[in-house]
Amino acid sequence: MSIRQFAKSVVFAVVVLGVAITIVGTDIGVAVAKNIFTMSNTQEFGTIDPARGTDYTESYGMLNVYDPLVFPSPTGKIEPKLAKSWTISADGLSYTFELRQGVKFHDATELTAEDVKFSMERILALKDGYSWLWSGIVKEVTVDGPFKVTFHLSKVYAPFLSTLPWLFIVNKDVILAHKQPGDFGEFGDYGTNWLAVTTNEDAGSGPYTLMAWDRGREIVFERFLDYWGGWPHGDKHIDEAHSIFLQETATVKTMLRRGELTMVEHWRTYPDYQDMAKIPGVEVLTFLSPEEMSFKINTKRPPTDDIHIRRMLAWAFDYETVIQTLEPGSGPARGPIPASIPGHNPRVFQYHMDLDKARQELEQSKYYPDVPTITLVLPTGLENRRKMAVRFKEKLEPLGVKLDIHIEPWGRMTDLATTVETTPNIMVTSVSSNYPDADTYLNCMYHSRGSGTWMSTEWLQDPLVDQLIDQERTTLDPEERAHIMNVAQAVIVERCPDIFVYVMPLRVAIQDYLKGFTYRPVMSFYYYFYDWWFEK
Repeated sequence: MSIRQFAKSVVFAVVVLGVAITIVGTDIGVAVAKNIFTMSNTQEFGTIDPARGTDYTESYGMLNVYDPLVFPSPTGKIEPKLAKSWTISADGLSYTFELRQGVKFHDATELTAEDVKFSMERILALKDGYSWLWSGIVKEVTVDGPFKVTFHLSKVYAPFLSTLPWLFIVNKDVILAHKQPGDFGEFGDYGTNWLAVTTNEDAGSGPYTLMAWDRGREIVFERFLDYWGGWPHGDKHIDEAHSIFLQETATVKTMLRRGELTMVEHWRTYPDYQDMAKIPGVEVLTFLSPEEMSFKINTKRPPTDDIHIRRMLAWAFDYETVIQTLEPGSGPARGPIPASIPGHNPRVFQYHMDLDKARQELEQSKYYPDVPTITLVLPTGLENRRKMAVRFKEKLEPLGVKLDIHIEPWGRMTDLATTVETTPNIMVTSVSSNYPDADTYLNCMYHSRGSGTWMSTEWLQDPLVDQLIDQERTTLDPEERAHIMNVAQAVIVERCPDIFVYVMPLRVAIQDYLKGFTYRPVMSFYYYFYDWWFEK
């Protein structure tokens, strides 16, 4: 075993025990103090195979170990990463990328266009992870030179560039060196079995390597010193990043207070972050996330099939109490697209609580005065959403409208969403961005092809809305496309398939010596260790 491998194993064993350590450098006898970062997470890492991961922990694992061609900025603008430039053909069917030269994979070999081609073909073949973004759209990938690659599309797809942060590039040679017999001919299993069990190897070029993985407990990443982007803050950067599975918030608070955690991720409650902010040396950072919480209304099931009932519900909701009391730091929702996402319409109509207008709409309904009971379902374990539903019920009672509240496990809710008949009148859910473009919400939630999923429990199935979404997806002119998306949002709000409640706040608690946390409006891209450094 090499000194470096021995040091890795010792570090992992000691840190798991919660002991403060000094790391031995690669030269015997030279002690080097490393910057050790630790963060909590609320769910286990399932995989960091970049062709298979999708959830928030898997995503930041993939993000730090692998590089994509392009990267989202804090405003959602797409910026160069592995690709230094690109061109789009006049017909919108070909995207050609010029790659950076000298990018090293973690095995020190150079990344080339062959690896990019292989990475797209691998994810499309596996039909897992984020492959749905490109399935049926990417027809072929051609290598036009050692550092030049072209994606040929089967149809115009305007958001294509915005989806590419999820195409993480793998080392073709390393993947094939670890292939096992499988369903993909000469490619075997595409290295999936190896990546499913490895604890200290990967096939990436990202700023961090996989150092150790105690599945179900902790995953550790180590700084890749030869990263092509360099290390602008020198030895202040994070040398090791430890992500620890911790469900009990009491334990998290204790570890934060003791300095054993550098960061607490964003899934704790507002009162929890208030408590953590009182700990000396701890700061709580708050950003408006790309995730919007809505009361989704089934537009095909009585009585919410009546637009006047839906508008009555929208006027009766107490938005201000939710934002000011239940979710301080959140932002008001204006239509279906959060303001941080390119393509948001800032002029779309916005409801507020007005019980007089709610009554006027109610009296125009075909169900008035004997309105059937409205059923509402929300997920278990989210107390604030239960409180919102209870307050909503109280506001509806003076109008003579009954709201029947049910709390169900998330798996049960996804099952209910599969048919019009089983989908309740209202489902309380939130949807975040898969990529920094309004299309990620419009297509998944409001196009008829999305019906039957938890993201589309409105069952809108409106021909005009479908037409507008199809048009924006195939319109290359940015101004024309923005206009179409603005119209689509206005039409959706006019149909009132949702009560758009609030844009969720993203909060993290950090030790104040951690610098550089950068928000980006795509899930988990704000957990990019390369951004961060220590100032002690």
